[in-house]
Amino acid sequence: MFIHSEKKKRLSLDVIGQLEDDLEKNPLDYEKWNKLIQQVLTKDKEEQVRNVFNNYLNIFKFDGKQWCNYINYLLNRGEFQEVEHIFAKCLPMTDNVELCRLYVSYVRRTNDIITGGEKARGIVVQAFEFAVNKVGIDIASADLWNDYLEFLKSWTPAASWEQQQKVDMIRKVYKRYLVIPTEKIEAAWSVYTKWENEINTSTASKFIAEKSSEFMEARSWNTEWHNVTENSLRRDIIPYGLLDKKNTVNNQLKFWYNWLSLEKQNKLNLKDESQVQKRIEYFFKQAVTSLPFVPELWFKYNVFVTHSGSDINFNRCIEVLNDGLTLNPKSFLLTFQLSEMYEQDGNVEKAKEVFHKLINVLTRDYDDIKEKVDKISDHTQPDNAGQSNGSSKTEDDIEVDKTDDNDENDDNNENDVNRSSHRLTDEQATQLVKLQNNLENLNKAITLVYTKLMMCCKRTDGIKEARKVFIQARNVDFKSIGYEFYVENALMEYHSDNLKTANRVFEVGMKHFKKDGNFLLAYLNFLIMTNRGENIKVLFEQGVGSLLQDLKKTEEEIDSAKGMGVSPVLERNLRENYESKKDQMKRFMKTFSRHQSVYGDLDLVKSLDRRYEEYFQVDDALELFSDRYRGPSIDVIYNYDLAMDNKKRKNGEANGHSKKRNIDTPVVEEAPIEKHADPTPVSQEPQAPKSQAQSQNFVGLTTYNLLRVLPNSSYFGPQSDHGFDSEKLVELFSNIPDIPTD
Repeated sequence: MFIHSEKKKRLSLDVIGQLEDDLEKNPLDYEKWNKLIQQVLTKDKEEQVRNVFNNYLNIFKFDGKQWCNYINYLLNRGEFQEVEHIFAKCLPMTDNVELCRLYVSYVRRTNDIITGGEKARGIVVQAFEFAVNKVGIDIASADLWNDYLEFLKSWTPAASWEQQQKVDMIRKVYKRYLVIPTEKIEAAWSVYTKWENEINTSTASKFIAEKSSEFMEARSWNTEWHNVTENSLRRDIIPYGLLDKKNTVNNQLKFWYNWLSLEKQNKLNLKDESQVQKRIEYFFKQAVTSLPFVPELWFKYNVFVTHSGSDINFNRCIEVLNDGLTLNPKSFLLTFQLSEMYEQDGNVEKAKEVFHKLINVLTRDYDDIKEKVDKISDHTQPDNAGQSNGSSKTEDDIEVDKTDDNDENDDNNENDVNRSSHRLTDEQATQLVKLQNNLENLNKAITLVYTKLMMCCKRTDGIKEARKVFIQARNVDFKSIGYEFYVENALMEYHSDNLKTANRVFEVGMKHFKKDGNFLLAYLNFLIMTNRGENIKVLFEQGVGSLLQDLKKTEEEIDSAKGMGVSPVLERNLRENYESKKDQMKRFMKTFSRHQSVYGDLDLVKSLDRRYEEYFQVDDALELFSDRYRGPSIDVIYNYDLAMDNKKRKNGEANGHSKKRNIDTPVVEEAPIEKHADPTPVSQEPQAPKSQAQSQNFVGLTTYNLLRVLPNSSYFGPQSDHGFDSEKLVELFSNIPDIPTD
């Protein structure tokens, strides 16, 4: 992006070089771009200034402010030919009032009225007409209109007919100006009425009356606009996305949508529908300029253009979406929308290319985070050997690699956290868990995009092309791909009348995800759907065995962590993983139990009840029994027969225990993790009820700080040697006799 003779380590005083290096890594950092522009303008090295402006404006091409800065820089050096080239480049795509005013100023500067006469005046009038037609409906365009009027009023006609022509031109501009709700509309109306009275008192009232009603509507619109935007709407570029912690974007987005509502309701009572559409389109151009990192605005803008009804709008839609993806390369919304448009147009290769671009961006993020996770794990446990992911080979359509028998292959990346050494500090542990959560979310996101790419190929090129995506993705491109990819591929094969192939896909998936309760549940539902009776029972026994083995392993890790002084963050993470796995196993067993209660043997169902009670150490069979009799649209036992305590317990189990604690807060707080703090994709997990989260925050900050500075109990030797026995203290308190109240 930047011109470097060779890569050298930057000196601490080399601010420009440091900013350039940062922008090489993240070219969408708007704030650093602006710092860099200020720095190079201060240094005033022309080649460097040109290079920085060109690189910036290739990305933020709608930034009228920086276009003006660049043009003024060149004008100060007399680069008029270069300025004209830049105007030709930026004006068609940038609707900015100040940029248009600068353009008119440049035209006036290069077309002197005194020496150029009528021809020069005509050129300037054309420039003004171009400007007001482009941005004259902007609420901030009052200064542009006033510039136009002052120019016309400064004309000194040589003949009486020219004087009348001047009056007609000024009145015509006023009539267009005063029906537009600009910021200075009342001042403009006052100037207009005074001017009419100065021209001709007898006709002034007539001309004023003609425009008064439209002026009143424009003034009312102006007042309502200020009310709905609460005088807080920002028109400058806001360099944040929807995940901004300050909530700036969400607040601004509310104001912008209020403005859009005004336009759609046609509060100006415009008779011409095309003028209403013009104002709405202008709104969208301004909105995506101010909030460039909000994909939903680009999406809505594209939908508006699509519904305009013209065949030539397809290219415009593609342009809008590509502009949006330039600034939001990780946007799933825009990627999926653009791929659909290409697919509908028959351009399948372009549709695939859009998917691959998103996959590449997400995969780079995944690799970066994985490297950080490995770095922390290697630092704390250097002898821990990594495990490689096996992959199945293919013959013909899909074939299982019979030699791939690595049962340990299915350990997910989350185990990196569990195997981390107790030498991790709380800060390191917090960072590790946060990175691991982001890694998990990215894995799900990449898996989803690959799934949608596979489905796109199935629709456009048939099942064979879809199989190629399946093979390429899991064997070459992204070996860590999630179980969902296998499930979706198997279902695709099944619905393409390839039941045998679908079964083989699930068998391949079992080699990688046999300890994943979610995959096992999906496989079980598939076998139930295809009525594979014996296979259902075999899978159930295999699944329960694998899940029990995994639960036992996690229990051992938790027990080991207790005596090793493991960071509370990691210990809590282990417990959350354990609860999540237990919930997966419960769902797996409940699904099998429901199926057997309808199509199987009641004795088998009762034996399942006993096994369920044994595995999960429940005192009664209510949980599993009530689940078997739950209807598709009503749970009569829950609604009518359960006491409140049982309802709460059942509700908690339905919500699951997979929610992560907010690792940005002290360890004692168990609020759901604030995953939006990182710009990587987030999973749409249901949030814990507010009352539940609040009830967990029972340890105050003072107590927490005290506990942090106290030494760990392990420093005092074995439990039997501890000087303080909490159990005896509790026993002492419980035996204190009641104090008489009288």
